Amino acid sequence: MPLLASEPEFNRRYVTMLSLMVLVFVLFSGRLYCLQVTHGEEHEALSRANFVDVRRDVALRGMIFDRNGRLLADNRPSFNLYFTPAYCKREAFETTLTRLTEYVSLRILEIDRIKDVFETTKRLDRWLPLLVRRKLSREELAAVEQNLGRLEGVEIRPETRRAYPLGKFAAHLLGYVGEISRFELDRLVDDNYRQGDIIGKSGLEVAWENVLRGENGELHVVVDSRKQRVPEKLAAQVLKQLEPVVPATAGDNLVLSIDARLQALAEERFPGIEGAVVAVEPSTGFILTMMSKPAFDPSEISGRIQARDWQELIRDPDKPLTNRATQQQFPPGSTFKPFTGFAALATEDWDENTRQLCTGRIHFGGHVFRCWRHGGHGDLALHRAITQSCDVYFYRAGYAAGQDMLARVSQDFGFGSATGFDAGQEVPGIMPDRDWYKKHTRTGFLPGFTISNSIGQGDVNVTPLQLALAYATIANGGTLYRPQVVIRIESPTGKVVRTFSPQARRQVKVPEEQLKIMAEALAGVVNEPGGTGYYRRPRKVEFQVAGKTGTAQVVKQGEERGKGLPYDFRDHAWFAAWAPVDNPKIAVAVVNEHGGHGSSGAAPIAMELITYYLEQIEKETVLPEGDGS
Repeated sequence: MPLLASEPEFNRRYVTMLSLMVLVFVLFSGRLYCLQVTHGEEHEALSRANFVDVRRDVALRGMIFDRNGRLLADNRPSFNLYFTPAYCKREAFETTLTRLTEYVSLRILEIDRIKDVFETTKRLDRWLPLLVRRKLSREELAAVEQNLGRLEGVEIRPETRRAYPLGKFAAHLLGYVGEISRFELDRLVDDNYRQGDIIGKSGLEVAWENVLRGENGELHVVVDSRKQRVPEKLAAQVLKQLEPVVPATAGDNLVLSIDARLQALAEERFPGIEGAVVAVEPSTGFILTMMSKPAFDPSEISGRIQARDWQELIRDPDKPLTNRATQQQFPPGSTFKPFTGFAALATEDWDENTRQLCTGRIHFGGHVFRCWRHGGHGDLALHRAITQSCDVYFYRAGYAAGQDMLARVSQDFGFGSATGFDAGQEVPGIMPDRDWYKKHTRTGFLPGFTISNSIGQGDVNVTPLQLALAYATIANGGTLYRPQVVIRIESPTGKVVRTFSPQARRQVKVPEEQLKIMAEALAGVVNEPGGTGYYRRPRKVEFQVAGKTGTAQVVKQGEERGKGLPYDFRDHAWFAAWAPVDNPKIAVAVVNEHGGHGSSGAAPIAMELITYYLEQIEKETVLPEGDGS
């Protein structure tokens, strides 16, 4: 057997080897072409991603101002803690978690979230940063920054947080923000929200979310292998070579109709533990003040709040999160009597001169219905019945009108339905007619119900906002306005985007002459001796106030009414008013829960607010008329 291959065999082997070399060369060339030409840009981007982090640029929320430019809600710098599973090796995870817990005192919920994300996320999701803690304290920030080299997957990002510089000031009106929930994410799936985003939760923050939130963009951040930012000079060199990204656009600002000085006075001077104050401009329906007590600090619950703290808030029996001006309804007591009067005047058998004898009580259906004055008021007609708040007169006036007429007239003034307030979140109150009793009671309608309803007890319930608007309607001659608190929207640079004009809901069906008669009677409450508000009238002023006191029972009481009762059983104190009588500039409704008599528990603060507004504020500022939009 020959040691060397024959020439033909050698040539065959040579050709085969050469063919293989050519094939390998073609394959390498094709692959190189594919990498450099066909997918060159893609691989360049992947390479660049090793040191350029494309982050979401979250838009700043629009700011909120009072009508004089006082800042009520803005954005403050915040340093937030993130954890990215892909940058933490499995063998280093427990050590990182232990150290992080030591540096920032991680809570159990935060530890569980980190563990869950690290153990369960797969593939590309492991590259998504998890927000662990918002608003690190200075001590926490320093501890983490000094030890970032020992914390795999951990990074600190400078961001902004919502801030309310005046604390609890107008908290229920402004509202608060919080991290978007899973339910909200599902509901707003088409609105470019993501897990961890901040969204309005109550008040103006949620009602005007679409205006305040702005538009998110993208941000290039140059980082090292541990996802930490590199020095600015090096970052600038890298970023020069990249295509520009679309930055975030800040949300628009809201300018409100409230006056911060009047609001502050209401909050400082409110005499009770719980209650509400609403002041409106009668000629427009714009809100001048809206206060609810007790309040909360929006800065403390905006963002992410500990579950324990949140549970304490929502379980608090005083309900600090509830806006009592719009979300709580109360029996209005004697402040409702003007509307019973209008219902009686709408019948053929009753006018302003119809007289009734008050002996201190009436008997009806086997029950005794008392007047607040045990000895009675004697013989009286509408004007004195209002000024001295005679219960017996209005028992009979309401019964003469009937429940359906009482409901129809009162509903015309806005009771029993939502007002359409532009900060949202309100209850409708209750103004029952006979059909309401068929639907909501086992007995159906009984005539005795009208007796109680006629003096603002029984089943009648109103919100302070509804009552303020109803009195403003009497004051302005019969126009019921939709309440508004936003007078204009401005761009981040201060350019006016939109202004808002007054919006009339309707003209009530009460004749103008009857409105004047009632306005004169309500002026008598404050300015005539014997009026229930006479001793609370403002002294040494150039204007007169028209209004009505009210004392609403919480539980049924006998002749020894209010003496020695526990706090929760005491009467609510009401006062509703406007001024000046003939040229109304401000209408106010005050409810002081369990505050006793309206003349002592609610009228003084209302008078103080009216006086301050007319003598100190109204002369120097005028609300804009709007552009008709």
